[in-house]
Amino acid sequence: MRSVQERGAPEAAPHEPSVKQMADRVESLLAGFEGVSTPREAREGAEALVRTLVSLYGAGIERILAVVHDASATDSEEIFARLCEDKFVESLLCLHGLHPIPLDVRVQRALDSVRPYLKSHEGGIEVVSIEGDVVTLRLQGSCDGCPSSAATVKLAVERAILEQVPEIRVVEAEGVTAGATGHAPSLRVESQWIALESLAELATDGLATRDVSGTRVVFVGFDDLIYAYRSRCPACTSPLDGATIAHRLLTCPGCGASYDVVRAGRASDGGRAFVEPFPIVRENGRIRVAIPVGG
Repeated sequence: MRSVQERGAPEAAPHEPSVKQMADRVESLLAGFEGVSTPREAREGAEALVRTLVSLYGAGIERILAVVHDASATDSEEIFARLCEDKFVESLLCLHGLHPIPLDVRVQRALDSVRPYLKSHEGGIEVVSIEGDVVTLRLQGSCDGCPSSAATVKLAVERAILEQVPEIRVVEAEGVTAGATGHAPSLRVESQWIALESLAELATDGLATRDVSGTRVVFVGFDDLIYAYRSRCPACTSPLDGATIAHRLLTCPGCGASYDVVRAGRASDGGRAFVEPFPIVRENGRIRVAIPVGG
């Protein structure tokens, strides 16, 4: 996909219809509805009208962006970035194939936004392919021995891509057991993303506890990152409300078991127990956490 900068000046190519030609086509299609006699004719006329209107407005948006680029010179990159921050404008750019940032670059940026989270789960990820509206990824060494932790990684990755790259509809994982269709399974997990209010407590003692959509969650702040875990100790099943944090270890107030918050909640004694982690994403100063449907 070419960027707006690569498209050059806003003059239309010789083979492209002019604005007047497209406007005349719209008028002709509208007039044609007066002679419609069957539902099929009406449907075909409506589809042709929509296609023409979309082409007309797409051409207009492309001309606007080209003029902005030529007139703004060194400021064009900043202007395009600001336009792309607006989700409505970005959707229009993607609809008409006019996004100034190439698709593969935006997919990588989406992955970069969750790499700190992946690091906490001792995992990595790379793009295998982008075909149409499907991106296929390869998960690397993620969350060995912790299915729930692996699920949170998958969910965070899919959400980052689907929200930041509107053209992508499906995110698949290579190397994960395929279903009956033979295709790599989607990374989608049945969870709901909940926006949070301020977690002011994190700034003082590094811990905050909240009820999020009916689920008790412990939030931990460490090294400028925020982690989220279910408030339940896997060793004694008691709540982790009142837990303490020291040297990245979260200690249960009931039995004294400790869990490494940086290593996806892994038991500090080397055992196989994990505190259940929840994906958490920070976007433009806001915090969102993914809570499994049904709690």
